[in-house]
Amino acid sequence: MKKTIAIALAAVLLLSFVACGGGINKEELIGKWEVTEIKMEGGEDLVGTVLIFDENDHYDWQYHGLSFMDGTYRISGTFVYLDEEKEIFKLNGDTLTIKDASGEMTLVRQ
Repeated sequence: MKKTIAIALAAVLLLSFVACGGGINKEELIGKWEVTEIKMEGGEDLVGTVLIFDENDHYDWQYHGLSFMDGTYRISGTFVYLDEEKEIFKLNGDTLTIKDASGEMTLVRQ
């Protein structure tokens, strides 16, 4: 009986870890992120721009303090939808990587 309970508990813990692992936490995403590297054709002009996420599901992409793109975002696991366009976000401490069909960019927390 103890062995069955231990196995069941281990399975629940493993499933909880898998379900939570790899997802984006909104609280970790909120803030200012500066684009430091671009790996996509024609994206070099975005280096130095700042992407700001707020707690009200709004984002604002700025260049020298002037907004050039803004809208709403939604998080679902490792996907972040910017105005319903799906992007893959990978958050590792103070480094954020955004990937889509055209390539990827790296941002660091300001």
